[in-house]
Amino acid sequence: MKRFILLILLTAACVPATAQAAEFDAVKTRLTADGIPAAQVKAAFSRPDVRFSVDPMGKKLLEMYTSKFGSDVVRELQKRFTELGYFSGPANGRPDYLFRSGVRAFQREHGMPVDGRYSLDMLTLAQQEQAKAPQQVQDDLKALAASGPPQMYEAIITPERLGEAKEFYLANKAVLDEVRQRYGVPPEATVGLLTVETRAGKFLGDNLALNNLASMAASSKAATVMSVFAGEKVTPERMAWLDSKAAEKAAWAYSELKALFTYGERNKLDVAAMPGSIYGAIGVSQFMPSSLLRFGVDGDGDGVVDIFNVRDAVNSMGNYLRAHGFTGNLEDEATLRESLFRYNHSETYVNTIMAVAHYLKGGQALP
Repeated sequence: MKRFILLILLTAACVPATAQAAEFDAVKTRLTADGIPAAQVKAAFSRPDVRFSVDPMGKKLLEMYTSKFGSDVVRELQKRFTELGYFSGPANGRPDYLFRSGVRAFQREHGMPVDGRYSLDMLTLAQQEQAKAPQQVQDDLKALAASGPPQMYEAIITPERLGEAKEFYLANKAVLDEVRQRYGVPPEATVGLLTVETRAGKFLGDNLALNNLASMAASSKAATVMSVFAGEKVTPERMAWLDSKAAEKAAWAYSELKALFTYGERNKLDVAAMPGSIYGAIGVSQFMPSSLLRFGVDGDGDGVVDIFNVRDAVNSMGNYLRAHGFTGNLEDEATLRESLFRYNHSETYVNTIMAVAHYLKGGQALP
């Protein structure tokens, strides 16, 4: 019996590796047909840490699906959290800040990692739970609901993150002043952007950009990533909608994947050694590969645009920002805020950058 079970486990363990290899076959063939050298493609995809993942496309489709239709898992959690005192908003299936605050509170009370992520397993646990949230937790959540959404990314405005920003600011004053002179972006705002994007270069992604972009490019059908939709009641009509979105995002990811290979080839850099965001942004300043081809700058004059090199990354960011509406006197706070908002249409994003900038100038981290 034990031998039989071991055989099953070994067989199951072999399936994903084979499937992963097959998932990338069409992508590799297409890259070669589109002019990326076959040897370069083969070398990159033969690396043992290059493997298919459902996460990038799955996360994107689930976000889009939840935004349009609402999540059944979230809706049921909202109902149960209301009964337990962890939520006081409408059960609309959309994970707003009140719901995520309730998730974090529930996680703390149950000894779980506090990351604000909900799941079907959490719903099962919540449905089994009989004890209500402690009164202090309920009071804190009600106070949060009364005060409205947070004005800044609270995870950034912490002593640890602000300390990282100041460390980077002091260590790179020369290049920051260089970017101010060339592109007009104040050093404090530059560091604020980098702090929000990559913790000033300390977090560049937890997977390879190649994995994430290739996985998305290989997932042109929603069925490839439906494991992330556990607990969702996906009708045939909604499945068709998901398929159309998967095709759109797969086409986009392929174009970025091709740009990643082109960038690597031009600069003699190893694309299979580049960490990236879940959607393939790379480097200290988190550039998508296509933008890097257009706006990347060789800041240190060594003939290579290396977005993982601070001088190249910060100059590239300055070049990008100037090309995208960073004009006028950016030393003026109102003008700078307006420009940052054009870069990312989020007041919370702008407030956070300005808070970091204000802190670096010697003030309190306030928007």
